[in-house]
Amino acid sequence: MGIALLSAIGFLVAVSVIGVSIYATRKNPIDEKYKLPIIIIVALQALHILLYFTGILAAIINANAYVGFIVCVIISFVCLLLSLWLVLQFSKFRNAIKYMFLLFAVIQVLTTIVIFLMPAMGGLHPLIQF
Repeated sequence: MGIALLSAIGFLVAVSVIGVSIYATRKNPIDEKYKLPIIIIVALQALHILLYFTGILAAIINANAYVGFIVCVIISFVCLLLSLWLVLQFSKFRNAIKYMFLLFAVIQVLTTIVIFLMPAMGGLHPLIQF
């Protein structure tokens, strides 16, 4: 688990550096009204990644698979809604970071679906039964 934790931290640092460099190279930084949704999206996406890599989600799933599924769905759904809201805003805030947030939100949703609903592709039984 130590290697997974270090790789998760490295991934978060890499994404943070990319985000900061995109933000720093802009002539016009992010508007004030978009800072709070961006902070919420980044915090939830970091929480989602750390839940997977630290093993906390595995402990929650061992206790109750439905609780783990609900936690992942809520985090993914909030990130997806906020990312879509940022993309659909018509403003000067047109840079790659909002599309990166949307990409990560879609990856979160797909990861949740594959892990909880469709692990039969890997020969495992689904954690959530229909």
